[in-house]
Amino acid sequence: MTMWHYDDPTDGLLHVTIERADKPVNAFSKQALDDLAKLVTHVRNDKSIEAVVFRSEKPGNFIAGADVEEMKDLPGADAAREVSRYGQQVFADLEALDAKTICLISGACLGGGLEFALACDYRLADDTSKTKIGLPEVMLGLIPGWGGTVRLPKTIGLVDALPMILSGQQLTGPRAKRKGVVHDCVPTEALPFAAERIVQTIRAKGSADSLFRTRKKPLATRWINSVGFLKSYAIGQAEKQTLKATKGKYPAPVEAIRALRAGLQSEQEGYAAENTAIAELSQHPVTTELMRVFFLSEAAKKPPEWFTAEVDVDAVENAAVIGAGAMGAGIAQLLARKGVWTRLKDIKPEFVANGMKVLRDLVGKDLKRKKLTKTKATAVLDHVSPTTDYNGLKHADVIVEAIVENIDVKRSVFCELAAASNDKTVLATNTSSLLVKEIAEGVPHPERVVGLHFFNPPHKMPLVEIVKTDETSPEAIATAFAVVKKLGKTGVVVGDCAGFLVNRLLSPYMNEAGFLLTEVEDPMEIEKAAVDFGMPMGPLELTDLVGAHVAAHVAGNMHAAYGSRMEPAPLWAELRAAGDAKGDTKLVVKSKKGKSLTGTAMRVVEKNRKPKVSRPTRDEIVERLIYPVVNEAAICLDEGVAEKAEDVDLAMIFGTGFAPFRGGPMRYADSVGLANIVTKLEQLAQEHPRLAPSDALRAAADRGSFLEPLTTNGPTAGAA
Repeated sequence: MTMWHYDDPTDGLLHVTIERADKPVNAFSKQALDDLAKLVTHVRNDKSIEAVVFRSEKPGNFIAGADVEEMKDLPGADAAREVSRYGQQVFADLEALDAKTICLISGACLGGGLEFALACDYRLADDTSKTKIGLPEVMLGLIPGWGGTVRLPKTIGLVDALPMILSGQQLTGPRAKRKGVVHDCVPTEALPFAAERIVQTIRAKGSADSLFRTRKKPLATRWINSVGFLKSYAIGQAEKQTLKATKGKYPAPVEAIRALRAGLQSEQEGYAAENTAIAELSQHPVTTELMRVFFLSEAAKKPPEWFTAEVDVDAVENAAVIGAGAMGAGIAQLLARKGVWTRLKDIKPEFVANGMKVLRDLVGKDLKRKKLTKTKATAVLDHVSPTTDYNGLKHADVIVEAIVENIDVKRSVFCELAAASNDKTVLATNTSSLLVKEIAEGVPHPERVVGLHFFNPPHKMPLVEIVKTDETSPEAIATAFAVVKKLGKTGVVVGDCAGFLVNRLLSPYMNEAGFLLTEVEDPMEIEKAAVDFGMPMGPLELTDLVGAHVAAHVAGNMHAAYGSRMEPAPLWAELRAAGDAKGDTKLVVKSKKGKSLTGTAMRVVEKNRKPKVSRPTRDEIVERLIYPVVNEAAICLDEGVAEKAEDVDLAMIFGTGFAPFRGGPMRYADSVGLANIVTKLEQLAQEHPRLAPSDALRAAADRGSFLEPLTTNGPTAGAA
């Protein structure tokens, strides 16, 4: 089944439609490459063809890249090398055609899709939000393997190519035009006319280059892009920054730098370096884990297998957000960006005004960064209606509450919302510390109450927990799932319990840091151990980010719900009191010498430090921080708070940044060996009873793996 559809040329022009009928998106398989090679040969042999126009038949998708399923199943390094070499050859033959080639990019043009487009003569993109252009291979533990590390720097210069190749940066149509990745950016409906203009100009002049003005880059950029030793210097600096950012945990960016460096010598050396990198990376364990995370995130776009209600993303047209604080304004902005008519409500005009300012600032930043056009930015703001009353909520498909974390206030508001909305309106709470079932008490038709737990800041964090109570209807979950999908977030359905899934698992990690502070010689060893393990930041810096009082509130809730294993470290209360007395509850301060505890925090720690002959090693610190997370996750799985271990991994990676290269806490636990973790926790429990392994963890150890299929029928309300 071919991906390339075409008839005979008309007046020297061949129109090629790109569509894989067997896949929801267009992606390069071996068959697709074979068929493209045949198409290229056909064009080469038919001298009547003056130009070829490529366009996709799939809305919101041009070519999403290579077929990752095929990449995953390659039998070894030699097979991966051959895929790289073959794709390079097909694209080189495409590039060498006498007939001019034109790409009309609408939707995702990523990875191999962009490498294909770079081999064409002219690239036009539309200005819709669905159009994303980039080389995200590093996110899968790979690098561009079909000439991307050679053609992109040649097309836009090394300076602009580096972040796209090394970090997977993706561009909108307008930004792609600004950087020179595409020749022009026009409205979707104008793409065929822009292509026709190119064809007519080619016929008249032999080239259409005169149609496009190249944006002049800054002088320093032009120097770096054109002078050999400055290119080498730029790559050297990028290598230092990459090693610092990845901490040596991710090999793909390093291999990409090697390929870029080889490409400076000659194109052929660059292509050869891509072949070698693809062969080696395809067998690397980090690539295996990153690909697994990719497949988990793709699977999360579909409702759980046990779920039967229909999920209709297009049915979510009207919404309301109650609470115009930073979280509420952020959620309202997300909804408006996706074309949802949204009312932003709070109790006072000044609160609403502040919320609208936050929303406008978010839109303004995206406008400044060229992530939005002026027209789109105006449309986003037009989709938000600020208000202090409940008028208009009868039309809402979903209402998201994001007000103060007070159970009595929330119950009162939900009763008001039930009266102000229609019987089918889904009432969602963004609570992070209260039980959804308790908020729903006394609300007419509690089956339409669901949790939509966004993480802060909502415009950046990819995860949303969809919280299901025993009474929540399938239709309410379907609507919540549709909202999450419409917003482009990753949703995980979880049971209703204190902390839900992510905060519940994060609590023992954060709490154990408070106990460790009294045992280590240097408090920053805790931070270094966590970061070296793969966490985005240490627990002390994370406490500062969350806020000491918020962290204390969460810790208190966890202790009340789960008893002694979640008992807060006494040191936290002293640190908070000392910080309050000084007017600053921050723990970590940064200076030229690095990070350290504040003077106030250090005095409290020294006063409470336990006399001990031996201090915990870095490996022991990691065990104390991570193994309790694994233990709590086992309990969550046993209670049905999470349906399966893969959901735990996805939620922790997307919700906390848990070491993606380790595959998440469940995958990591399996790699260590569950029996080994049980033994270690038993040893630690002799001195620290809170760390005793649970019956659920012991049972998982008896089975041998977390990642065996579970028999639950879906998430249920967890026992608190």
